[in-house]
Amino acid sequence: MKLISVWGSPGGGKTTISLELAKFISLTTEKNVVLIFTEDQADPLTYLFPKLDQEGGSLGHIVATAGFNQEAIKKTLVNHKKNKNLAFLGYRDGESKLRYPDMVESQVVDLFIALGPLFDYCIVDGQSNISNDLITQYALRYGEVVMLGGGDLKSIAFFKSISSQIQDYQGIRNARHAVNNPWDFESWLMVAEKYNEKVEYFFPYSIDLQLGYLEGTSINPLDHNRHNKELLDEIDELANQLMEIDSKNENIAVKKFNKRFKVSKRTKKEKAPKPQKEKKMGHLFSFGRNKIKEDLENE
Repeated sequence: MKLISVWGSPGGGKTTISLELAKFISLTTEKNVVLIFTEDQADPLTYLFPKLDQEGGSLGHIVATAGFNQEAIKKTLVNHKKNKNLAFLGYRDGESKLRYPDMVESQVVDLFIALGPLFDYCIVDGQSNISNDLITQYALRYGEVVMLGGGDLKSIAFFKSISSQIQDYQGIRNARHAVNNPWDFESWLMVAEKYNEKVEYFFPYSIDLQLGYLEGTSINPLDHNRHNKELLDEIDELANQLMEIDSKNENIAVKKFNKRFKVSKRTKKEKAPKPQKEKKMGHLFSFGRNKIKEDLENE
């Protein structure tokens, strides 16, 4: 079972990106995926899938149960009829960790051992406060990590304050960095430039994601329309990197350049454009763009 953790700043969109990755991987590979929601005080199962409140059991209950096995895990899983390859584990409406005995590390290890034979992928929607959750800690140690920040200054302040506490986690040191725009901030890309770490993935705002929350239809794949294209492209690229099936092995920076400037190679059937006199500013822009591309490819 491949373990993936989505972790980052509060309000940065961890749950949203975790769910989109889980849907993408389960639908494209048709392999079994489990998504673990670690948040207990505002449990995502309640607001994402309100109609499933009677399905399955509680993450807190199963972990606190001594000697649980795979059959107990299966009864605890929350399944949705619209995606047979995707299951969920999380806390339920009206409960929190305070309702159960303190979790110990051996219980967390037993949980992942029990999930291993049942699933090909496990995605953990981690808590921002690492010290509060042993499941998040386990996923950051042993999983592939997506470090996600929001497009706001509060998120940047969060990473600066916690940087010294997370360096011991192997997954953090090798994390893939991403910035999300969950609240339609117009300046989010300008804020993203202030992150110290190299950002590889940019998730723009999508009104369809917000509507999915409000209508209880978050399980449905996003429509491939012009509003969602950039977001879906980023999810596609990140998921393929995490699944290690990117056969092109192309440098991510070059991909970003090609996408932003729409650089493409002409086929043999296409006629070369007629030479035109370039305006001075256009010539300077063209030269600068080519220079940036050369610098990126040489890195």
